[in-house]
Order: sequence, then structure tokens, then C-alpha cells
Amino acid sequence: MRISQGMTYALAAALVALSARAAFAPRGAALAYGVPIPEGTAPTPYLAVKANRDFVLAALLIVTASASQSILAFALFFGAIAPAADAWIVKRHGNISGTAVHLGTVVFMLGAGALAISGH
Repeated sequence: MRISQGMTYALAAALVALSARAAFAPRGAALAYGVPIPEGTAPTPYLAVKANRDFVLAALLIVTASASQSILAFALFFGAIAPAADAWIVKRHGNISGTAVHLGTVVFMLGAGALAISGH
């Protein structure tokens, strides 16, 4: 297994865990995401959408990890758009520490993509 594939499988596992958390513990997931649900209100549909998105991205990453290194690299590069958008959303809501987590994911994905494109 190449380093980029291992990083991709780790990322996919994290996405499955995040998906499960959003589905089964929405308040904690929203707080960890960086946009908490106000007390006294029901969880919003965005959490169900996020749970679905994270699960589908994980599945796509797992399938892509077994493809060619160039396909994996492009999937990681384009997939980094999702956490970049998440960082922007969280920053708009004033959560700087949450923004850093999402940007860290962007860096991780771009790094894994760079390793894939270089054959590692």
C-alpha cells in the first residue's frame, strides 16, 4: 500500500465517523463542525445533509484509492473543495478554531494528493 492510499483510507474512516456522529449525535456534531445548534431548537436538516455528504465522500475515496495514482490525486485535490467550503462557512459564523480544523483537512488532502501524483 502506498502512503497516499493509507492517508486516503484514514480520511475515509474519519468521514464515516463524522457521518455517524452527525446522524446519531447531531448536537455534538454541529458543535464540533463549528456551527452549534442553539439551545432549545431542534437539529436542522443540514446535519442530515452533512452526514450523507461525508458518507458518500468516504465511499468515493475508498473506491478511488484502488484506482490509479493520478485518479486518486485528482479526487483528493477536487475533494479538498468540501472542507475548504466548510472552513469558509464556519469562519462566517465566527468560529476561528473550527476554521483551523477544516483548513487542516484541506492541507491533509492536498498533501495526500501530492504524494499520490508523485507515486507514493
